[in-house]
Amino acid sequence: MADHGLSFLRSRTLTLASSCALMFACGDSSGDAGDDEVGESQGSETQDGGSSGDADAGSSSGESGTNDGSTDAGTDTSTDTETSTDTETSTDTETSTDTETSTDTETSTDTGTETDTGTETDTETDTESETSDCLPDEIICDGLDDDCNGLIDDVDVGNDGFCDCYRIGIIGTVGANPASNFEAWLEEKGTTADRFGTAVDHQLTEADLADFDILIVDRLTHQYPPEQQAILQTWIESGHGLISMAGYTNNATDRAQQNSLVSFTGLTYETPIYINPTEDWQVHPITENATSVQVYGGWRVAGVGEVFVRPAGEPNNSLGTTTEIGDGVVVVFSDEWISFDSEWDAIPEVETFWSNMVNWVGPEELCFDPQ
Repeated sequence: MADHGLSFLRSRTLTLASSCALMFACGDSSGDAGDDEVGESQGSETQDGGSSGDADAGSSSGESGTNDGSTDAGTDTSTDTETSTDTETSTDTETSTDTETSTDTETSTDTGTETDTGTETDTETDTESETSDCLPDEIICDGLDDDCNGLIDDVDVGNDGFCDCYRIGIIGTVGANPASNFEAWLEEKGTTADRFGTAVDHQLTEADLADFDILIVDRLTHQYPPEQQAILQTWIESGHGLISMAGYTNNATDRAQQNSLVSFTGLTYETPIYINPTEDWQVHPITENATSVQVYGGWRVAGVGEVFVRPAGEPNNSLGTTTEIGDGVVVVFSDEWISFDSEWDAIPEVETFWSNMVNWVGPEELCFDPQ
């Protein structure tokens, strides 16, 4: 009886299992409701059979199978949502690596600053090197700015206010009286004083002027042609000095010869000639401590410039004028007596007058620049 009941339950169980199998094979279209109905009918049939232990086991195995299937499938699928590990995608935080770029900016800035500092150091070194080449004192007449003060050969050994290194050329012959005192005085001052152009057929060349800083125009032997005057003009314009005298004779030849070299300056010798005039000395560096110098017979100086001496009572006429030509300086004086030995003995201020004129026309970069 017990076996029969057990076999009956087994056949019911198989029948139900077959039914369930058929139902799942149909596509499980019944959903959760179908599962619930199967569970309920199985429970009621089991109670009728009276064997609760077996029925519970069958029921729980049925439910367990159904639930495991649906739960596992659902859980795995939802895991896709978790797998959307948006947190990993938030690896956009790696974009914060842009901070490294800002670090590059800091590095380049530091490096640039250090490099600039190095360049400044080089410049300072060069300056120190140049300064170390300077000497404490100027070497006399070597044509160099040895002490680096911006002036070449600014040497005055006797402290007489006269540059010792001027190279002076004198073109032409002496006048009516000897002038040895004048030339000797120039050499005693440390300058060189070389006379040339004493021949009646002398031709002025660039080579004649090449070794001089200042040219003194004494009594010319003839009139120089325009092309040779142009040579002198170019030389003066390049930064040299010129001092001209006149009044050697009281005639037109005297004026014509002197004008043949100096008229490019815009200053010329013109009539009348002044014999023992009263002079009106102007305030000027050329006249400083030299107002006792006399004009005995000199031509009027025509042209525009700085007048440093006039005939008294004639404000529009000049006996001495200075002007600049290019980078050079010119002095045109009406008389020639200032070069005669007789005047050097009688008028002590003649020496001062010559010192003033020589220093005035001297090249700007040489010795000193009183202009």
